[in-house]
Amino acid sequence: MNKELIKKNYYEAVNQEWLSKAEIPGDQPQISVFLELHLDIEKTLMDLADKWEQDPTGLDKNLLKFVKLHKMTKDFETRAKLGTEPIKPIINKINNINSLKELELLAKEMLMENYDLPFGFQVMQDFMNSNNQVLYFGEADLFLPDKSYYENKEMKDQLLGMFRMTTMQILKLYGYSDEAAQEIITKALAFDELLVLVAKSSVEKADYVKMYNPVSRKEVYEKSKTFDLMALADSLVQTEVDKLIVFNPNFLEKFNDIVCEENFELLKSWLILTNLRKFASDLTDELRIASGAFGRMLSGISEAQSKEKYAFYQAYNRLAQAVGLYYGINYFGPKAKADVENMVHEMIGVYRDRIKNNAWLQPETKSKAITKLDAMTIHVGYPEELPSYYDLYEVESYEEGSNLILETLKFARLTNKDNFSKYQKEPNRKIWGMPASMVNAYYNPFNNQIVFPAAILQRPYYSLDQSPSENYGGIGAVMAHEISHAFDNNGAKFDEFGSLNNWWTEEDFKSFEEKAKDMIQLFDGAETGYGQCNGKLTVSENIADSSGLRCALEASKKHPNHNYEEFFQNWARVWRQKSSPEFAKLLLTVDVHGPAILRANMQLRNLREFQEYYQLTKDDPMYLEEEKMVEIW
Repeated sequence: MNKELIKKNYYEAVNQEWLSKAEIPGDQPQISVFLELHLDIEKTLMDLADKWEQDPTGLDKNLLKFVKLHKMTKDFETRAKLGTEPIKPIINKINNINSLKELELLAKEMLMENYDLPFGFQVMQDFMNSNNQVLYFGEADLFLPDKSYYENKEMKDQLLGMFRMTTMQILKLYGYSDEAAQEIITKALAFDELLVLVAKSSVEKADYVKMYNPVSRKEVYEKSKTFDLMALADSLVQTEVDKLIVFNPNFLEKFNDIVCEENFELLKSWLILTNLRKFASDLTDELRIASGAFGRMLSGISEAQSKEKYAFYQAYNRLAQAVGLYYGINYFGPKAKADVENMVHEMIGVYRDRIKNNAWLQPETKSKAITKLDAMTIHVGYPEELPSYYDLYEVESYEEGSNLILETLKFARLTNKDNFSKYQKEPNRKIWGMPASMVNAYYNPFNNQIVFPAAILQRPYYSLDQSPSENYGGIGAVMAHEISHAFDNNGAKFDEFGSLNNWWTEEDFKSFEEKAKDMIQLFDGAETGYGQCNGKLTVSENIADSSGLRCALEASKKHPNHNYEEFFQNWARVWRQKSSPEFAKLLLTVDVHGPAILRANMQLRNLREFQEYYQLTKDDPMYLEEEKMVEIW
């Protein structure tokens, strides 16, 4: 490792060789530790899928469904023969809608089958009472990734020009004339502009407490005179709904001006365009490639996924929890599971001690924080239960008269029926939000729960063969990061039961908010090579990174074989990443996580131990003045 570079750019010093040799796969926007592990698992699972197809002996019913579906998704010969025939009922349904009233009559059926509409509903846990589930209401996504993309005229014109070009290709493959396609695209873009006027930015969405806006039945009715939203809500959950939780009050406020007869032709074109794009990947390979072209351009991806890989994910994404469970049980193992669980409990213990010794919190707040910490539930490796709708899903093959569009609609009806049936019911906290085969981890504030899937629990994050310091610099910091989300600017507002409840003294919360502002300032405007970091957008993840790293270091220091360099190096190693310029710029706009180089370098600069170990001075770029350091937890 270049010792001089350590003091200038620690991230590059540790990852220099990897950064010089790593190549971004053609079908990806970046390469990273996450993606390297993902690609290894992907190969394992794709090999398993082929093996299971040859010999399904011993597979459980869900894996047999996966095998059957995978046979359909990879049969591109049959898909080519069917062409666009399977989607004609969808096209006809939309084409035959000639008024808002007619759309109103079909809206429930369309929502149940996951058609794109300008709005949607979802049952989720109630922010104010996590033991209950209520109905949330939100608007459709914009054509561009974020509202800010529309505010720069040059960028907007360039990207929407790309959108128009790629969408023309899709519509022509469906058989539309140039003239008809242009008209649909122009009108759809006009409707998109109406949504832009009320849309929230990524920064606004990052403060998810502000997404909780209860609106009474009467008020919703008054604000949606053009389209009876409450009648639709009632029909979805099959009972009278007393209120909606509105993600974006601006959308509801302007609903009558957007979803109205005057805009119906624009809305209809938007419906045609969005749904033809959405369902295209279930048809021919040509349409699959065309429908993904705009997304690839936005992310700087040079080529589409191979047919084989895409076909795998079409089946896997539907039954990922079942495939993930197999992976977790067979590739993780009880020894590693026990070791990791012990590590998590150790990290919670360190966190508890740090709260007890906290200098800026009053005893009352400390006590509440420890109560929340002790109530936190831990899930490691793989889940105890799978979603109940898996049992109800039966795959029908081409020979049995089905096709991928029909299978997609069928599965959508099952998942949506399951979701809406949960209205006003207690949640099942055993169901995971991601499969065990996903390289990730998360904290759920509504369940006060941390989850570490098996897929992330491998080198360089974790290995029984790595030193304790390396493991703490990797998975230990990830664990403490997820624990820290319980006390970041969002999680800190929820109590030990996962309900929105202020458990802070007024003075302490003001102090916390000031420290959060300091964290914003530390990152805001920091250069990345592709633009500046947005400190407000990334504050929750930066708080979690900072606190997680400090806690992990403290845990590592308690081990007799603690090694600072091994710890710091592995922290920098797990964030190594190489992105296309387009994707790097996109992430700066929409991603709540800080850029990888800042996650590595800035968080280390923010540690006194790092400064002291490498004997940094004010002349070193990795040096940070003590008065600028931010320590929250």
